[in-house]
Amino acid sequence: MEKLMGNLKRHGRFIVAFLSLAIAFVLSVQFSDRGVQFDLKNSEVSASEGKDGEYDLSALKILNRVLLRIKDNYVEPERVDPNKMLIAALDEVQNSITELVVTFVGGKENPSAIKVHVNGSTKSFKVKELESLWEMSFRLQKMFRFVEEHLQEDPDLDFREIEYAAINGMLTTLDPHSTLLPPRHYEEMQTQTGGKFGGLGIVISIRDGELTVMSPIPDTPAAKQGIKAKDKIVRIGEESTINMNLNEAVSMMRGEPGTAVDIWIKRKAWSEPRKFTVTRAIINIESVDSQALGDKVGYIRIKNFQANTHSDLVKHLKKLKKKMGGMQGLVLDLRDNPGGLLDQAIKVSDAFLDQGAIVSTVGVGNKMRDKKVATKSGTEPKYPIVVLVNAGSASASEIVSGALQNHDRALVVGDTTFGKGSVQVLYEFNDNSALKLTVAQYLTPGDISIQGKGIAPDLRLVPVALADGEADMFLSNNILRESDLESHLSNAAAHAAGDGVGFVRFLEDVPADGEEEEFEDPNAFKEDFEIKFGQQLVAAVGKTWKRQALLEKLQPELGKISEREMKEIQKKLSTLDVDWSEGENPETANVDLEVTTSVDKDTVKAGEKVKITAKATNKGKKTLHRLKAISSSDNPVLDDKEFLFGKLAPGASKEWTVEVELPKDAMSRHDLLEFQVSGPEDKFGDTVKKPLRIVGLDRPQFAFAYEVVDASGDGVLQKDEKVTFRTIVKNVGQADSNETMVYLKNLAGEAVYLDKGRVKIDKIEKGTEEVAEFEFHLKEIPENDYIELEIDVFDNVFRDFVHKKIKVPFAASKDKVADAKGVAKVKSGPAKLFLGATTKADVAAMADKDATLPVVGKLDDWVKVDLGRRKAWIQKSLVDYDSGATAELSGVTRRNNFQSPQVELNPSTMMTSKDSVSLEAVVEDDSSIKDYYIFVVNRQDATSINTRKLEYTKVDGQKAEIASKIPLFKGMNRVSIIARDEDGMQTSQDTYIYRN
Repeated sequence: MEKLMGNLKRHGRFIVAFLSLAIAFVLSVQFSDRGVQFDLKNSEVSASEGKDGEYDLSALKILNRVLLRIKDNYVEPERVDPNKMLIAALDEVQNSITELVVTFVGGKENPSAIKVHVNGSTKSFKVKELESLWEMSFRLQKMFRFVEEHLQEDPDLDFREIEYAAINGMLTTLDPHSTLLPPRHYEEMQTQTGGKFGGLGIVISIRDGELTVMSPIPDTPAAKQGIKAKDKIVRIGEESTINMNLNEAVSMMRGEPGTAVDIWIKRKAWSEPRKFTVTRAIINIESVDSQALGDKVGYIRIKNFQANTHSDLVKHLKKLKKKMGGMQGLVLDLRDNPGGLLDQAIKVSDAFLDQGAIVSTVGVGNKMRDKKVATKSGTEPKYPIVVLVNAGSASASEIVSGALQNHDRALVVGDTTFGKGSVQVLYEFNDNSALKLTVAQYLTPGDISIQGKGIAPDLRLVPVALADGEADMFLSNNILRESDLESHLSNAAAHAAGDGVGFVRFLEDVPADGEEEEFEDPNAFKEDFEIKFGQQLVAAVGKTWKRQALLEKLQPELGKISEREMKEIQKKLSTLDVDWSEGENPETANVDLEVTTSVDKDTVKAGEKVKITAKATNKGKKTLHRLKAISSSDNPVLDDKEFLFGKLAPGASKEWTVEVELPKDAMSRHDLLEFQVSGPEDKFGDTVKKPLRIVGLDRPQFAFAYEVVDASGDGVLQKDEKVTFRTIVKNVGQADSNETMVYLKNLAGEAVYLDKGRVKIDKIEKGTEEVAEFEFHLKEIPENDYIELEIDVFDNVFRDFVHKKIKVPFAASKDKVADAKGVAKVKSGPAKLFLGATTKADVAAMADKDATLPVVGKLDDWVKVDLGRRKAWIQKSLVDYDSGATAELSGVTRRNNFQSPQVELNPSTMMTSKDSVSLEAVVEDDSSIKDYYIFVVNRQDATSINTRKLEYTKVDGQKAEIASKIPLFKGMNRVSIIARDEDGMQTSQDTYIYRN
């Protein structure tokens, strides 16, 4: 059968794919009380290999297996929409393949046809209402076959990754947590959660470019060896840590328990780094911390829910009781706890409950699958409990806080939790990828769904920050929760918990500029306001432990705390000339709001400050209290600014000014700010709009060239050779670069030891060059006949960068380069000049016929020549060499720089009410431009993004002129031109256009 399939011609592949899927469907059918199900463990959907052993994208091997799992197990079958999934899959794939553009005729919501453009070829596919996932699969197969047939061969393009992208695109239409994990990500996840690896027991971070120990974990191998916080790790095993990222460092230090690793530590008091040999061990990360507070109140923080959380909780409870001589009550801190193991959340809840449901799981069709109930065994005595939560408390944290709240066992204090109440299950596939699919939802006691809603606290704590005229008194809309995620699940069948019963605002300490701690121990206990507040509440109620009774008994104490904190807030505001006294406001009010800026024509340059002043005038007949206005804008720098007016008598006016400093790297754009006036509860009047134009600054742009200065002098690496790697950085942009970082990163593993890999250049004026020199030595023979390095040039102010992976050739020991003089004259051109005495080296320049090249050395069949800023090599057979001649360098037509294409954008307008705008642009490059395309992004909110890819165009020249009509989304549009050149360098140039 396989031989027959392999011999089929291309036009028969669709039939083969259909038969393969049909056979797999029949073989995998089984029956249960839920109807037809599929056994994927013992079935193959389709062959993955196409002709010549290449991966067959159109076979959709993994995608079809994912569809089977969705059909059989997804929690809300009614959310499965084949049409939306097809569109989302294609949208994600076109973002993964530069040469592919997909046009949805009539719009993405309901396209009448889909046009697929690949490398200049276009095919239109009719789109009708798809009735099943399999119909969607067949439609996608046809489109992918067209893509495969017209894509040019590209070694960097992996069709497996394209299929993964298509799958993850269609999964976004289901919910935020269903996703396909490619093999490398799934392997990483298994390593992280498997608990079978050994470590050293240190928390590390990158500080000032160096791998730094933040804190050793007590009683671990690192702590026992004397490794301390603030130590710098300069070497791991045989590899330098220069420019090593955290994941790489962790991977090198992690390994089998009982094995040893050598690390070299640099400490401030030492003149040289010292070697530490540390034996790896299984590190038991503590998920539970405890502290004895005043009045015999215990404090326990659960960081996450892992295998030992419940047992650690029990140990810490015993420890606290022993230390305090009994326990009056408990503050249980679940803030910023992302969740973890469900069984541990159930056990922690059960520790404080003696009966009733803890959590129920609802699966496909809202059927109750499982209910977990509390038992009397091991239950803690009845003492008062305050549970602290915030927007970072999710999943298992919400199960615990919801169970204790709904059983009247604890008072929940803080902010509404994240709202993730869904259950995901992993399904492994035979390519080592895995599908994480949402199969159920959690319900807390009383069938209360937390999905998308979270646990609302009984008492909501609102921090108030007042400093330097900046105010942050009110709950921000910018805090991310589950309900903000695109395609988040909901559960209409289950009711949600009500809102909290009250607010307590408190004045938060705001450190002045420069007062923040540079080095903070992540394990240090800090008694913040929330912990003190919880302790005060528990200490004030005596033996009362039921939630409702706690709320009633706490009213006097809450009144005292609230009044005390409000007096502090009012006192602080009075220094800012704002009367924040309480009073009754009318239901409606006539308030005039005038907004002005400190800049001429409401235009501000990037890097400058602008003062925004809002003036409120009470035109009504009654005094208004606690009056405010809050801004909203697509620009996060201008969004959510608070303007406080406070008490305003009839006819009176009050101003509040906010100063905003625009980042230097801000792009030119027109922003629209909207202001809403309100009291403590009611909004007054319509929104007031104010435009602000930002003018971006000229920016630097980088090109670079390099030279390998090795001991043998031939530019080709040999074992044990020490190398100076010279990088010549040129600023080809329109502005000076005042803080440039140049990095050399080792991608060759232990074969290369990097001695110096980071250089800071204080200033590179536009049009000038500076040199950054790095050092490394070749310790081992590389696996291939080259070593791979990465060069990164980065401007710290404008954040413009250029980077490139390069391969430096390696060869066995050669003769040393001999000194030479004279002139080499090129016989015919253009001739290539290489960076080493081998054609495997990168090209340094091109020379015309009769070009004269001053000779400085020779080796075998090669001549070394001086190009001025660096040396290069040319084959002796291509030149006439005269050892006695002298001549100036001439005829070198192009000295190769690695430089991204330069793009100049000229939109016809930056603010419009029309649905499209004309755009002109010019793309130029010192080498040949390969292609470009246009991409439009519109961010609706923190997680919802509209995108549109336009006009992929091949160029094959040094200049491309663009004139295009760009369709716009409503709101702010970021229009980008992405261009690539023949050296693999890419640039993205943006402009912002606002559509009213």
